[in-house]
Amino acid sequence: MRLIGLCASIMLLAACGSDESVKVGLSTRVGSAKAKAVAGKVEQQQETSNGITVERVRLSVRELELELEGDDDDDGQTSGTDDDTTPGNSRHDDDEQKVGPFLIDLSAEDLNGKVVRVGNLEVAPGIFDEIEFDIGKVTVAQAGEDAALKELAQLGASVVIDGTIDGQPFSFVSSVRVEQEREARFEVKEGEEPNITINIDPSGWFVDDKGQRLDPRAESSRSTIENNLRRSIDAFDDDDMDGGEDDDSDDDHDD
Repeated sequence: MRLIGLCASIMLLAACGSDESVKVGLSTRVGSAKAKAVAGKVEQQQETSNGITVERVRLSVRELELELEGDDDDDGQTSGTDDDTTPGNSRHDDDEQKVGPFLIDLSAEDLNGKVVRVGNLEVAPGIFDEIEFDIGKVTVAQAGEDAALKELAQLGASVVIDGTIDGQPFSFVSSVRVEQEREARFEVKEGEEPNITINIDPSGWFVDDKGQRLDPRAESSRSTIENNLRRSIDAFDDDDMDGGEDDDSDDDHDD
């Protein structure tokens, strides 16, 4: 398991915040969005389609943002501008709580569907109703002292997928941009530690809409694979860290 990128992100993500902040856990998971984490699985790769396996996934997250309920000022706007981001920092900006950039770097047993903690986001207490994330390439300056993130920056990449096809190694390197605004109502209270999970579902990366295999080494496959990547990433509140979105109807919050 490669821990360098994850450890660097953990140290950076946990470095900020104030005494009045509440810690929100930030986790990630590689697996089907329809299936929750399964304890005891030992596979160390993801077989996504006939003859293709994924052995390592790296994503450059420019920014992850939580929006307080009732704040609609930024709807439709792009987050994570090139000139306002400090590596790994949590930032409080009125009704928005932000963190980024940081690297998600998963391999070996981290690809078997379990939820992996990658850090924390410090936020002000309150009710949030939207999660936004922006995956894209960052500059070397934005990567700062994070050597693993800097490696992607030097490649001009936002996503690097390493694996094998018919037993032969491949590396799919892309600068694809993935932005999403996701409605998800949850409350952050003092004394509690909620969690946000970024789910990455590789099952459809290397197949087209007819179910035919896409070769990640072929330039003709790039556009379709990148579109599949955009659809495969989601973020949701997951306090019990089981890899599934929490059911608001089971919450104890007073709405």
